[in-house]
Amino acid sequence: MSEGRWGRLEYFEVLLEPPTSHLWANLYSDRSIWAFGERTPDEAIEHLKSLKISPEVIELVKTEGKWQTHATGLELQLSDAIIEATRPEDRKTLSAWFFTHDREFFNRLIVNLEGRDFSAFEGKVSAKTLELIKSLTFERGKVLSIMDRAYVIRKLGTDEAEKVKFLRALFSTRSLVVRLAIDESTDLEPIVDYWSRGGINPGVKSILEQVKLTEGVDRIDIVHLLPPLPRRYLFGFTNLLDVGPKNTPDCFWTSIQFFKRNASPRMLDPLQLNHYINFDFEEASGDLQFGDIVCMFDKTTQEFIHSYVQISDDIVFTKNGASYARPYVLGLKSDMLSVYLDETEYLIKAYRRKAGI
Repeated sequence: MSEGRWGRLEYFEVLLEPPTSHLWANLYSDRSIWAFGERTPDEAIEHLKSLKISPEVIELVKTEGKWQTHATGLELQLSDAIIEATRPEDRKTLSAWFFTHDREFFNRLIVNLEGRDFSAFEGKVSAKTLELIKSLTFERGKVLSIMDRAYVIRKLGTDEAEKVKFLRALFSTRSLVVRLAIDESTDLEPIVDYWSRGGINPGVKSILEQVKLTEGVDRIDIVHLLPPLPRRYLFGFTNLLDVGPKNTPDCFWTSIQFFKRNASPRMLDPLQLNHYINFDFEEASGDLQFGDIVCMFDKTTQEFIHSYVQISDDIVFTKNGASYARPYVLGLKSDMLSVYLDETEYLIKAYRRKAGI
């Protein structure tokens, strides 16, 4: 429960798994690879040595690894023995290097587990599969990650049903069902003021007044208090109507349009973040308000990492990346951050929609 300017909120957690229709073909690939860019095989091996990858892994790379050169650069196809010999500290080192030198490959390879635990898999996959997953995870800062999805798929063999269960659990997202409690003693004025945001989000007053007047009704799901666009997308997954030629809706697309009535296809144009922020928003000061956008940047590189919308207290509205497997959710900020608190040091900035826009 949470109580404040927003009223008294009651909530409970739900776990959203992507439908099988949103599990694209490459997720089922059983080809395990590491990418080395423009290096030659000999240079890649020397690089593994410089990263202090275990000698056993390096020897197996020499004897069992398969090198292939593609338009994107050199790839090493891994045998089961290489993966099984790779230590958690090796995975941590490699993932850090991929993050720095090939972000696109890193994003395809690494999945962070929400909540830093295995609860999404428990009761969904077999005990044997769960033990396999646990053996492959490793920590990056305060994040629990896995980089061997293809190996798991390979080990599951012909059990197609178990593969689907594994992938749906792997990409599951924690969300909240949130209700605002209202009774005859509730002072609606500050609550209406909070959720309407000075008239930017109209219609809240009439809804809440009717809830208070209606006998037997003392709760309202806050989905009814959200602006039209998040109300439409909440708990849903990206569909083809929202996809642009070069981009797919992500956390920033989700955040920047929070108070919009309809999604704008221009928001998928490959423009700089500041192009959108500077036009409609100003940097926020004081306590966060309903609808404020919070952006996380890499403190060293100034690169944008993630954004979310403040709802109330510890509750936020967001989408984790551009993946088709990630829904639009209301969630606890602590759950959302559980997949971002790696070794990166963040610069946090909050933005508020300008009055009259």
